[in-house]
Amino acid sequence: MSGLILLPGLIGYILTGLTVVHALMDAKKNRIQRILMIATIFVFAASLELIGVFTGIFTYATELIMILDRVPLSITLSWVGIIYSSMIITERLKLSLWQRILTTTLIALSLDWGMDPIAVESGAWMFGGGEYFNIPAFNFFGWFFIPIAYLVSYGLSWEKGSKKLRLLNITEVDARRSLHRKLYTVLLVVPIGLGILILVGLITRIPFIFNLPLVFLVVWMIFTIVWASGIIIWKNENLKRTEWFDLIPPSSLLVIAFFYAISSFILGLFIMGLLMLITTLPYLLALAFILRKNRSIEESI
Repeated sequence: MSGLILLPGLIGYILTGLTVVHALMDAKKNRIQRILMIATIFVFAASLELIGVFTGIFTYATELIMILDRVPLSITLSWVGIIYSSMIITERLKLSLWQRILTTTLIALSLDWGMDPIAVESGAWMFGGGEYFNIPAFNFFGWFFIPIAYLVSYGLSWEKGSKKLRLLNITEVDARRSLHRKLYTVLLVVPIGLGILILVGLITRIPFIFNLPLVFLVVWMIFTIVWASGIIIWKNENLKRTEWFDLIPPSSLLVIAFFYAISSFILGLFIMGLLMLITTLPYLLALAFILRKNRSIEESI
């Protein structure tokens, strides 16, 4: 079992492929910007994975295609689908700024509470131990802050009129078709995002946070699922689809979640499999609400 790689490269490629399809269909007026977004998520994720491996925080089992012989390409490709899909789903909910930031990261984090225990048990990747199924608390702090760091760095904008910084959403970034915005995306998004995470990393080194007791982690897990699911139910009217490709973001997250759930049952990890199914609740709800058509838009055409 330890030699089994639970996440074959195919899953990562599928997630990224679905992400690219959605980006091309959803951003018809500024596809270049959306592709740059996907590219910077990839670079951002690859950088974080390499930093984690080279500093000894975790290690990966070997796959066919490895980045610098240390990180499976499929892992970084999966991050592309996870971060992008979480941001798209949350944007459709039409939340306030702080709600958008928190909900985006909790939708992404929901996946990890069920996925990581299965991956560690199967030998896909390994930590040095921890309270939660041999996973250290700082891993979940990482998952919590990684989407936030990218969301903030990608949306950051200096407004000349008000002389203030603003945090744009994806649609607002798409609307700014200037070369300046594209250069910012290519040159500064990843460094700013990594800088935010370096500061966060200093906080996670505080002994209590670094070794957060299991009871706190379980409460955090429950809060993650309840918040993400609750917000989706609360704002469900905003999720009604207008195009077929609106189904892609929640479907992408369910692809990876169900793959882990099914694999865990095949491996006899029934408790972990049930946990994985519970953590898919936000994605199932999002898909269920997006399956409904937005009749008001159809009638207005």
